Amino acid sequence: MRQVIMALVVTLVAAGSAVAAPVQVTFDVEGLGSFTVELHDNTPLHRDNFVNYVTAGLYADTIFHRSDSGNHVIQSGGYLHSTDPQYVVEDVPTLFGNVPYEGDVADSNVMMTLGAARSTDPDSANSQWYINMADNSGWFDHQPGVPGYTVFGHVVDGWDVLLAIYGLDVWIFSGAFTAVPLHDSYTQADYDSMMLPERDDFVTISGATIVPEPATLALLAAGALALVRRKR
Repeated sequence: MRQVIMALVVTLVAAGSAVAAPVQVTFDVEGLGSFTVELHDNTPLHRDNFVNYVTAGLYADTIFHRSDSGNHVIQSGGYLHSTDPQYVVEDVPTLFGNVPYEGDVADSNVMMTLGAARSTDPDSANSQWYINMADNSGWFDHQPGVPGYTVFGHVVDGWDVLLAIYGLDVWIFSGAFTAVPLHDSYTQADYDSMMLPERDDFVTISGATIVPEPATLALLAAGALALVRRKR
């Protein structure tokens, strides 16, 4: 038993030594699987803002409200299923204020990167985010005198899930919902009858969690080492 625990200690301490490893977040998508993004340390304001929304649970029950084949992005973080039966969706609470622009120091908007959605004001990013489904560096990146869109992470797992979302039919509604990806449960007959989508028609994020960090593993290793000492 002591040999097994010692082997665990060695493994956990080795993992825990890299305490500065980037933060990763896993999103669970109902009916499709999960995907994981790794956040970038060169855009700390956007990284920390994103972590705030994840840890507050504000991305649970959100939808992908945009799948834009012209701009090659899918977008989420802005709307969630409404608890009010009068409405289909409602705004995600923007509890942490707007994030100052970091696009001038950010990585490029290449395929598989995670960026911050915003209005025409470069300092207006808050809860919404997008995934670049193709190389958008030519028109999304910062240029001298022209603010771009801040990349603050990239996809490290589950790209097939994102491709599945991008491959869904999109539907035109009003306001911000002019390119909504919906499951095949929503049909042309529904649309022609002016029926609004129901919950199961949307692509829904059921939850988002921080992947256990090396520092957490180091604490586990310390506990295992204490156990070894007690067994002696």
